[in-house]
Amino acid sequence: MKIIRLDLISFGRFNNYTIEFGDKFNLIYGLNESGKTTISKFIEGVFYGFVKPYLKRTVYTEDYEKYRPWNNENYEGSILVEKDDKRYVIYRNFKEKYFNIFNETTGNNETDLDGFNRDNLSFPGEYFFKMPSDIFTSTVFSNLKELDSENKNVNSIVDMLLNSSDSNNDSVSFKKALDNLEKMKSSIGTKQSKSKPLGSLYQKKFDLEDEIKNINNDKKEYEDSLNKLNEYKFKHERLLLNKEKLVSLHKKNDIEKIEDAKNYKMQILKEKASLLDTISKIKYINDINEDDVNSLEHENKILNENRIKFNELSKKKKLLNKDYYQLKAKLSNYETISKYIEEINNLNGKLNGIAKLNIKLIVIGLIFTIIASAMIYMMGKTKEFVIAPILFVLYYIVVIFLSKLRKLSFTRQLNKIVQKINQITNMRYKSHNEVINDFRYDSNMDKSIDYLNTLEEQIKGIDLRLDSIINEDENSKSKINSILSSSKNLKNIDVEDYRRKRIEYDQLIHRISDKDDQLQKISSEYDFSILLDNVDWDSIKLDDNDIKDINVLNKEIDESIEENAKLYERTKILEKSVNLLLEKEEKLSDINENIQKYENEIISIELAMDLINKSINKLHKNFIPRINKKVSEMMAYSTKDKDRFRVDENLDVSIYDGVKFYEQKHLSSGTFDLLSVFIRISVLEELMGLDYLMILDDCFVQLDDVRYKKCLDLLFKISNNNQIILFSCQNRDEQLLNELDIIFKKIELK
Repeated sequence: MKIIRLDLISFGRFNNYTIEFGDKFNLIYGLNESGKTTISKFIEGVFYGFVKPYLKRTVYTEDYEKYRPWNNENYEGSILVEKDDKRYVIYRNFKEKYFNIFNETTGNNETDLDGFNRDNLSFPGEYFFKMPSDIFTSTVFSNLKELDSENKNVNSIVDMLLNSSDSNNDSVSFKKALDNLEKMKSSIGTKQSKSKPLGSLYQKKFDLEDEIKNINNDKKEYEDSLNKLNEYKFKHERLLLNKEKLVSLHKKNDIEKIEDAKNYKMQILKEKASLLDTISKIKYINDINEDDVNSLEHENKILNENRIKFNELSKKKKLLNKDYYQLKAKLSNYETISKYIEEINNLNGKLNGIAKLNIKLIVIGLIFTIIASAMIYMMGKTKEFVIAPILFVLYYIVVIFLSKLRKLSFTRQLNKIVQKINQITNMRYKSHNEVINDFRYDSNMDKSIDYLNTLEEQIKGIDLRLDSIINEDENSKSKINSILSSSKNLKNIDVEDYRRKRIEYDQLIHRISDKDDQLQKISSEYDFSILLDNVDWDSIKLDDNDIKDINVLNKEIDESIEENAKLYERTKILEKSVNLLLEKEEKLSDINENIQKYENEIISIELAMDLINKSINKLHKNFIPRINKKVSEMMAYSTKDKDRFRVDENLDVSIYDGVKFYEQKHLSSGTFDLLSVFIRISVLEELMGLDYLMILDDCFVQLDDVRYKKCLDLLFKISNNNQIILFSCQNRDEQLLNELDIIFKKIELK
């Protein structure tokens, strides 16, 4: 196994940097911070991808981010290796997290090698070195970190050594076998581990045994419940028979009441029949549409209102016509009527003058009477004193008579004038005062003409309103005819009659409903079928143990039904449980078989583990002596101390002074460095045979030149069959190699 070339395309501080190695001994020289560690990490990264081993999910080490390129987005590189006379290019893209393996000769992609798994990003290293990354960094790649026996890497190395000791069969791992057996045993668990199959089965077994125990208890309760149900059934039947007797006796007592109820029911039926007969005569009311009646009523109301309006307007028009034609007649005979008015006024003035003249004549007669009476009195003729008043009375009578004659004459003249005015105006004035009052505003001709025009306009307005009413009446009559034509029943009945009959119809319906309610109540309260039963009532008697009170009996029956229902429900629940008994027992049998199977499997696993441990102890006796022999030979070649060092089965080094062994902490630093490298060489030979690669990073800085020369000479001999890559920051390595005439390839980093 050899590394031919490194192509650091973009890794850490390197961009497009190539390193080519020799087949045997290679010295990579560079000062501190020149990139030696970066190159060694590049080799590890390309092979193993910086992925932590042994985990189910992919977890990266801190080196993954640590060596991400400084000034480049890409993160990639490749290594050209040679194995079994074939050359492969291993390319890895760290950023995209994938790798490819190409055959350099053919250029074919041969990534799908034996054991390939795309999800295993450490596959290239595991395929070419046959080891995981932790063992690689502890064997192939060495920086002399102290091996700790408690470290997982050491345990893994020991496990691989055990495998390699068994005829170099890589497919066998005693540690893995033991781990698998332990896992198998652990996966089965113990009797106490409830989360594991065996413990879970035991738990199920215990649970089933408890369930079966409970079911057996339920079974006993179920059988007892069935017996009680039979008892309850007999008791309930006896109570029902008791009730039947009581009910029959109550029926016997209720026959007279039922007879009265029957007669009352027949009376109600007759009344209902009478009501039905009455309602059948006005049933046609139901066929009349209420909306039609309302519409008919509305239109009749409009006609009545219009009739009233029409009459009122007609009267008003008649009065206006009278005024109009009278005024028109007055205006046409205005001059003649004016003369008659003037004559009336003159005659009226004369009549008024007669009254005034009468007053004056009476006053004069009264004065004359007083003077005459005074003269008679003064003359001492007392007997003639009464003559004066008598004369005054006579005088008064004459004056009044003459004034009445004149008034009568003037009145006749006024009446004649009034008659003439009536003839002219076609009026019927009864007195001259009516004429005067009627013509008092006719003194102004213009006002009279305006008033005449006003009257004419009012008459026209009334005519328009009358026409509107007539049209509205025609419309209403048309609607009424339409309603009557569509509803034949309305033709023979008016709205008021309909309203009255509708009320009568509704009342009849209500009364019939009341009768039905009464009939239903009677039917629900009385069982008339009793009257049809041919029962020998005298034969019905209660036993001494029978309950006499129906209420008490009903309570007993209800309690019996309730108890029976509860017990029945409980029986159903118990029945379901009892039906599960056979199924539970079968499950328990299956669980016992599985428990026995797991316990037998545990016995077999423990026997296998015992055999493997015996084999491991035997193999330990094989590879540990070989490692001790190789280490001792190399130490003897380098230091001449052949028997002082021993390596145990955990790869711990101890010192033997001839009496007892001491721990490795008593070794010098240089000696410990030598031992660490020689142990790694021995382990690699055990693991990989004579075809291995070894990378050493400043491993010998604490050695003196004498021992270092011996060590370099030994490494050179090893490099005849195996490639050695030595990293160094000192010039001493090159100087000593030259002194030893060792052929090597120097790669200097700048």
